[in-house]
Amino acid sequence: MHHQVTLIGPIGSGKTTASQILAEKLGLPLLDADLYETNPFLPDYIANTPRWAFTTELFFTLARIKKLKVIKSMLQKSSVIVDSGLIMSHQVYTKNHLVQGTMTAAEWEFFTRIIGDYQSDLPAPDIVIHLTCSPTVQLQRIQARGRSFESGYTLEYLQSITDRLFEYSESLANIKETTLLTFDSQKYDLTKLSGQNALLSLLTPLLSSFRA
Repeated sequence: MHHQVTLIGPIGSGKTTASQILAEKLGLPLLDADLYETNPFLPDYIANTPRWAFTTELFFTLARIKKLKVIKSMLQKSSVIVDSGLIMSHQVYTKNHLVQGTMTAAEWEFFTRIIGDYQSDLPAPDIVIHLTCSPTVQLQRIQARGRSFESGYTLEYLQSITDRLFEYSESLANIKETTLLTFDSQKYDLTKLSGQNALLSLLTPLLSSFRA
């Protein structure tokens, strides 16, 4: 049986690094659904977030869906490691707008209906690995890597994203089809072999089925 393993986590938690480690060590393909592309609505979003939150997040989410369309064919051949996936767009970034008041309840419900039509065609992850990291460390890492499009992040924003992630993880407790694993990327340094081994040890009981 082939599995979809999706990694989620706040900005700067090491999702991309962890995804690359798992793909390399397990000999599995990596589907990078994280987003670095330019969103044409960002300038307007920055100037007037409540007005442009819906449009901006819909652009990003549809871009993720486009990347994820290949997942079905990939799973026919082997298990797949997914960096971020649809979860980050819908249940984290977009939902955060609802909680923070920059998106109305009507917009959230409409957004969810739109995404639901696409989501039904995509296989849900069998395993979700939630990388955890404090907002303070997130900000330090963000500043260290120096990406211009991340320069506006604040501790308050990073805390709110972290909160949405924990809310989503808690919701998985009632979904028998999905296994949730948690990895402390602040405690374990993924640039060191010890940290990489700690990450791999999470999946040790399932390694045989991954290689099937």
